Amino acid sequence: MAAARTEETRLAPNPVVRIGTALLGALALLAGLATMVRSVAIDVTTPVDLSRVSYATSRTCVMCHPGRFETWHRTFHRTMTQRADRGAVLGDFEDARLVFQGVTSRFTREGERHFIETLSPDGVMARHEVVMTVGSRRIQQYVTRIGGRHVRLPLAWNIEERRWIHLNGGFLHPDGSDFNTHRADWDNNCIFCHNVKAQPRYDERADAFDPRVVELGIACEACHGPAEQHVRRNRDPMRRYFLHAGGRDPTILSPREMTPVRQIQLCGHCHGQRLPNPPQRLAEFILVGDPYTAGDDLGTFTAPIGAHTELPGVDLRQRFWRDGTPRLTAYEYQGLLMSKGHAGTELTCISCHEMHGGDPRGMIRPEMRSQRGCLQCHAAIGLDVRAHTHHHPTGPGSDCYACHMPPTTYGLLAIHPSHRITNPDPAHAARTEMPDACTLCHTDRTTLWAANEARRWYGEDAAEAAPKGGGEIAETVRALLGGDVVQRAVAVNAMTQEASYTTDATARLWVVPFLLLTMEDRYPAVRHFAYRGLSRLVRRAQAASGAPPSARLPDFDYLADGPDRAAAIARCWSWWRSLDRGRIAHPGPGVPLDADLMPIRAEVAAMTVRQAQNAIAIGE
Repeated sequence: MAAARTEETRLAPNPVVRIGTALLGALALLAGLATMVRSVAIDVTTPVDLSRVSYATSRTCVMCHPGRFETWHRTFHRTMTQRADRGAVLGDFEDARLVFQGVTSRFTREGERHFIETLSPDGVMARHEVVMTVGSRRIQQYVTRIGGRHVRLPLAWNIEERRWIHLNGGFLHPDGSDFNTHRADWDNNCIFCHNVKAQPRYDERADAFDPRVVELGIACEACHGPAEQHVRRNRDPMRRYFLHAGGRDPTILSPREMTPVRQIQLCGHCHGQRLPNPPQRLAEFILVGDPYTAGDDLGTFTAPIGAHTELPGVDLRQRFWRDGTPRLTAYEYQGLLMSKGHAGTELTCISCHEMHGGDPRGMIRPEMRSQRGCLQCHAAIGLDVRAHTHHHPTGPGSDCYACHMPPTTYGLLAIHPSHRITNPDPAHAARTEMPDACTLCHTDRTTLWAANEARRWYGEDAAEAAPKGGGEIAETVRALLGGDVVQRAVAVNAMTQEASYTTDATARLWVVPFLLLTMEDRYPAVRHFAYRGLSRLVRRAQAASGAPPSARLPDFDYLADGPDRAAAIARCWSWWRSLDRGRIAHPGPGVPLDADLMPIRAEVAAMTVRQAQNAIAIGE
C-alpha cells in the first residue's frame, strides 16, 4: 500500500512545470496571434493597384453585403443593360405594330424569344431577334445581332406612356430624317457607359466585334473597383475582425472616401461624354477596352467633350448653349466642372445623390430635392430665405434648383435640370441665346423685365445690363416660336411644368394657343412636348375648382402621318374655341394674343420664320 502511494507521488506532475508549460503555450499562441495581427496590419496598409485585379461580379458581393446588394438591385443602374428574357423586356411583343413614315414595324414573341420586324438600311423589311435591352425607367431600347455586330434598332418602348415610338421622335431629328438614322452599333458605343468594364474587342480583319463586359448594367464594381482580392483576402476572419475594429481595406473602394475630384470623375466616367486622351488612344478602346478603373484619374484616359471639341462628321457645338453650358443629358460632369467656384469646395455628385437610398428615379432622397440640398452648404441663406430670393420662402421662386440649376437640358422626351450651377442672369442668357431661370417661371414676362429686376435686387455687379431689344415679346413665347429645337422643347416644358409664377391653374391656360401651334412643329419630339404639356395643363385646370374645360381634349399622336396630325390639330382648335375662356385673363402686352385669346398671326409668323434658320439635328 505504501509502495503504491509512492508510485502515485512519483507520477504526479510538478505544479511549476505545469504552469510553465501553460505559459509557454500561451506565449506561443500570443506570438502567433501577434504575427497574424502584424501580417494583417501590413496587408491592410499596403496599397493595391486595382487596375491589375480581377473582377468578382455582384453575385459574389451579395454573399457578404446582402443589404447593400438589395439597395443596388432596386435601382435603374442594375437594369441599364439586360439579356432579353421575359423579366427584362417591358415592351408589348404580342403582335403589336407601329406605323411611322409609312413603314409598319411588328413586335412579336415566340415563347421566351422576342422579335422586331422593321425596315433595314437596304430598304427591305427584316426580322430581328432581340438579344439585349437598354434602359428600364422611361424608354427601353432593343439590341439585336447582325453579322459580327450588336445593333441598337431605331424603335423603342415608351415605358411611361406604354406605347411604341420611333427614335427619330425621341432624339431631336426633324420629319423626313432617314428611317434608320438612329440604328447604331452597340459594341463601340452603348457598351462603354451601360456596363461594367467594357471590352469591344474589334477584329479588323473580320470587321466584327467579340465584345465582353464584366457585368451587364451598372453594378457594384463600376463604383467600388474590381473585388477579386477583396473577396479572397477577407476569407481570413482575423482580417475581417481587424477591419471591423476600424481598419481601411485597400482591396476595395468606397466613393465617400475618395477625394472630391475622384468622386466626380467616378460619375463623370458615364455621365460626361468624353473622347480618348490623346485621341490616338481610340484604338486601345475599340480593340481592347476601356482602361479606366474606379478610383483612377479619369483625365489620364479621356477628355470631356466641350463646345469646342472637334469630331469629324459631328457638330458638337449644337449640344451646348453658346456660353458652353451643356444642353443635353450625359454631360452632367462637364456642367459641374464649369460651375463657378466649384473647384474650391467639397461639393460632389454624392452630396445630393445617393447610390444606395432614396428614390431610384434620380437616386435622390425627397428632402434633397428641396432647399435642404443646398442649405447643407449654404446654411446662412436658410436663416432668411426671402432676403436672398425676394420671393415667398416656400414658393417656387425660392426653389434653389429652379434658380441655380434651371431645367434647360434635353434628354429623351424630358427636360432635366442643368448641372452647371449658376446665378440667374437674364441679360447674359439673352446674349448667349439660352433660357434664363426667371422667364422659365415667369413665362409671361420679357427678358428686359427679368434683367431689370435682377439688377434691382442684386446690384449691377451681380447681373449684366439689360440687352437692347428683348422688351416686346415674352421670352418663353419668343423662344417657343423662333428658337431652335432645344429652345422650343425647353420653352414648352416651362409653359406646362407644375411650378409656375401663379398657382391658378386656370390662369395658365393662356398658353394653349401656342401649344396648339407647336403641335405643328416639324420635330416630333417638340410636338410630343406640346401635346403632353397641354394634356397636363388641362388636367390641372379640370381638377381645380371651377376650371373652365368641360369638353374632352381630342387625341393627338405626334408620330402620326401629316394629314392625320393636321386633322387632330383642327379638332383641338375647335375644342379651344368651344371653351368658355372668360375666366382666363389675358397675360399682358408681351404675349401676342388678341382679346379672344387667339394668336395674332402676323406677329407669330414674324417669329416662326426663324425656325427654318435654326434647323439642326441632334442625336445621342
